[in-house]
Amino acid sequence: MTPLTATRPEFLDLFPPGAELTRLAGDFTWAEGPTYVPSRQAVVFSDVRQNRTWRWTDAGRLAEELHPSDHQNGHTLDAQGRLVACSHGQRALLRQEVGGGWTVLADRFGGRRLNSPNDVALHPDGSLWFTDPTYGLDKPEEGYGGEKEQPGNFVYRLAPDGTLSAPIRDRKMPNGLAFQTPGLLLLADTGRDDGQIHAYRVTPDGGAEYRGIWATVRPGKTDGLRVDGAGRVWSSAGDGVHVLSSEGEELGRIQVPETVANLCFGGPEGSSLFMTASTSLYRIETRVRGLEF
Repeated sequence: MTPLTATRPEFLDLFPPGAELTRLAGDFTWAEGPTYVPSRQAVVFSDVRQNRTWRWTDAGRLAEELHPSDHQNGHTLDAQGRLVACSHGQRALLRQEVGGGWTVLADRFGGRRLNSPNDVALHPDGSLWFTDPTYGLDKPEEGYGGEKEQPGNFVYRLAPDGTLSAPIRDRKMPNGLAFQTPGLLLLADTGRDDGQIHAYRVTPDGGAEYRGIWATVRPGKTDGLRVDGAGRVWSSAGDGVHVLSSEGEELGRIQVPETVANLCFGGPEGSSLFMTASTSLYRIETRVRGLEF
């Protein structure tokens, strides 16, 4: 049975004939934060609640990365291809160095500790934008707790020179984020049970201006977001992954038997879609690649 449900016929053109959903690994508690690392030929992802990170290699092997992982969640690559992680436990944005060690990139703003960085995206100018809700403080299974010090739950911008700013301060629980273009940031807010994706215009000076609701994804809360080379948006959802046109219209859905939290493109050709879904890691082959600025 095909996992693909087309809202518009061109949706099926995004996949090779007979594309199947494959469950690669399981027995996780809350799988999250997948990012493909070409230099390692593997997808690195988190199990936030088991306090572990894992890798799934192109050779088809699952191996543990970190335990404890300090409740790492979202990941991305920086402009030099190094792995960047959001750590609920350390309340910090981290970077993994070539030798395997970790460097703290940001853990304070205005002299106060961050909440619990959740997801992160690279802008073409080399800056890293990351969300900072309070899940690592509020949920004992997702962090080490502690007092909230920030006056809000912001979206931060870490400039290439290390300057930290907070361009977005109007969301309740900012979560997944992705740049559709250098001038447009799409952002999920899991503090609201409305499935909305919000749009922000990114200004040349590193600011952000709210442009309204870009799309709505139902059922479930919108969480992880990815953009392909044609500007289509691939959004996590309660029933799998919803694929939206570059204008925000639904093209179709990949039906997954578990709630999808996040996703990424990767694999040897860059066209495999990996999905972290509650207790499992899934994959489906596509005919597209993730956006690369």
